[in-house]
Amino acid sequence: MGLSRRLAIPNDCLSCTLRRTCDFCNLPQPAMTEFNAMGHLTLYPANAALMTEGQIPRGVYIACSGRSKLSVEARDGKTIILKIAGDRQVLGLSAVVSGGPSLITVTTIELCQIKFIERDTFLRLIEHNSRAALACATMPAREVTTSFDDVYDLLLARSSTEKLARLLLSWVSDEPRNRELRVPTEFTHEEIAQMIGSSRETVTRLLSDMKRKELIRLEGATLVIPNRIALQAIAS
Repeated sequence: MGLSRRLAIPNDCLSCTLRRTCDFCNLPQPAMTEFNAMGHLTLYPANAALMTEGQIPRGVYIACSGRSKLSVEARDGKTIILKIAGDRQVLGLSAVVSGGPSLITVTTIELCQIKFIERDTFLRLIEHNSRAALACATMPAREVTTSFDDVYDLLLARSSTEKLARLLLSWVSDEPRNRELRVPTEFTHEEIAQMIGSSRETVTRLLSDMKRKELIRLEGATLVIPNRIALQAIAS
C-alpha cells in the first residue's frame, strides 16, 4: 500500500523520542509548552515539495527527522542543489522573518517528519520569547558560515573531477578512519551533477573512471571508498 502525499501524526513535542538538546527542542518552560501547541506534525514521503523558489512560504518547516535538498534554478534553466538539509533544520526561516519570497526550493529526499508552524504564529513566538529569538538569530549566522565553506570549496576546485572528489569526501567527513568508508548512494547521477554544477554525462564518466582506478566501488546501494587518502589527493 503506497504512502499518501502527507500524513498528519499526533502533535506532541514534549514526549517526542527524537527530541534533543537543540534550538527548538528544549525551550525553557512555559515557552516549550507554548511551542508544543503550535502548528502540526506531518510525515512527508520522498520527493515532496515543501517550499518553492519565488513563492512566499506560509510558515516555517522544522525537520524533526529526515533530509531534504535545497536547490535553485540557474539562468540557463539548470537546477543546482545548494545543500542537503538534515535533522533540526528550520526551513523557510529567512523568508518568514523578512516577509519575502523563498530564494530556494526545498524537496524531501526521504520520509521526513516535519513540524509546520504558520508565519504569524511563529513571529509571535520569537517576538515574545528571547530564547527562541536568539535561536533564530544564531541559525542564519551558522548557515552563512557553512554555505561560505561549501561555495569556497566548490570555487577552489579547478575541475569537475576535483569537485566530485570533494563531494564524495564530504559524505564521509565525520568518519575518522581512512580505509573502507561506506555511504548509501541514494543520489542519482543527475542529482550529483546538480551538486557540483556539472552534467549527468560528466558525472557518469567520472564515476566510471574512479571505479576503474579503484578509488571507489559499488556494493549494491552502498558506495565504498577504499582509501580516503587517495581520493583526497585528487580533491586537492
